[in-house]
Amino acid sequence: MLDLLSTDSKGIGRREFLRIGSLAAGGVTLADLCRRRAMADHVPRDSAVIQVFLCGGPSQHDTFDPKPLAPMECRPFDSIETAMPGVRVTEFFPRLAAIFDEFSVVRSLHHGDGSHNHSVHWMQTGRYPDKLVFGQNQFPASGTVISKYRGANARGLPPNVAIPDGFYYSTAAYLGSRYDPLEIPDPNKPDFHVPNLKPIEGITTNRLDDRLRILQGLDRYRRDVDTHGQFAAMDAFQAAAQDMISGPVVRRAFDISGEDPRLRDRYGRTRLGQGCLLARRLVEAGVTFVNVKDYEFFEWDLHGTVGGPGIEGTKTKGPHLDMALSSLILDLKQRGLLNRVLVQVFGEFGRTTNINTTAGRDHWGNVFTALFAGGGLRHGQVIGSSDAKGALPLDRPLGPADLLATMYRFLGISTDISATDFSGRPIPLLPGGEPIREMFG
Repeated sequence: MLDLLSTDSKGIGRREFLRIGSLAAGGVTLADLCRRRAMADHVPRDSAVIQVFLCGGPSQHDTFDPKPLAPMECRPFDSIETAMPGVRVTEFFPRLAAIFDEFSVVRSLHHGDGSHNHSVHWMQTGRYPDKLVFGQNQFPASGTVISKYRGANARGLPPNVAIPDGFYYSTAAYLGSRYDPLEIPDPNKPDFHVPNLKPIEGITTNRLDDRLRILQGLDRYRRDVDTHGQFAAMDAFQAAAQDMISGPVVRRAFDISGEDPRLRDRYGRTRLGQGCLLARRLVEAGVTFVNVKDYEFFEWDLHGTVGGPGIEGTKTKGPHLDMALSSLILDLKQRGLLNRVLVQVFGEFGRTTNINTTAGRDHWGNVFTALFAGGGLRHGQVIGSSDAKGALPLDRPLGPADLLATMYRFLGISTDISATDFSGRPIPLLPGGEPIREMFG
């Protein structure tokens, strides 16, 4: 051991050992990401999911379930025709309207809750949190389930990524923090870069190799007493972590600056637009699940109260979503990726039918809308419907667990799986929920 801290055959001295120690710590963190893939129960597919989460809960009336025949107080905006005959969307989505036959629109989604926190948790996990602690998952989020049971589609890539930064109620709970998403900063910022993917200045690839040899030496004496095979896998984890630091594939995947500026313009020079573009790059490279958070300037929480706009905010948010989402679908299709990438779009709940006294709409979990595209599934259809005012499901009511079951089936993850919680009880992956049959066949 003392020899390790003095000089090895390449002349790494005590000072150099301390210098690369911080990188070693970073490598251990990245190795945790790589363990997700190594511990996963893979299926032999390269399928992936991009989830665009509409934070705050958009109005079904003002987006993808307009009611052109409802009373005027229910429909402040005009609607337009889409590529699906007889199906209309709100006027702020002309680009999506032109390719709406690429989508399945679910208009009968509901869960009945009006709390942001409970509803986000429900939509991310398929389970209502009966013991909610603010910001903490009681049950594992879908991205972490994918991280554990599928892993990444390519070596050196994380399986589960959140853009931008963290997303509340997206963590692994009792599955373990190693399955939490890799959090990415805002890709629209001029100084955008991903922490831990760039070696410390002056640390070459050879020195990274040296760092691995030192770590192996420090662990060697512990392997002699290892009875569970944990340290036997350490070398592989560290090597995969090194791939994330030094490998060109992962660096290229996150380097959005390499895209044609004209394509970046089509997505929109916004956090949402560049987030969707980065998501496409990541699934193309081998990431399995990317959660893109739509919180552009303000949330879809358009009450009209102090600190936020009312329904007039749709005039800002609608065009940004229209540009980003339509560009994502067309880009995936042009690159031959759309059949293996499922895109899903929804928020935590919908909005009330009438406009309130502050020119906004209030929380409404009794009916709302979701979009699906790609994945080689059957699209160009409306699934379920809401009543004449968009207040309740009229037919084919579906819930959060059905959305997650659809995604899990697409990814080849069995919903019969149970995981052990902190108290040692086996908890089923989903409490009911069935894949949406209209999209399979």
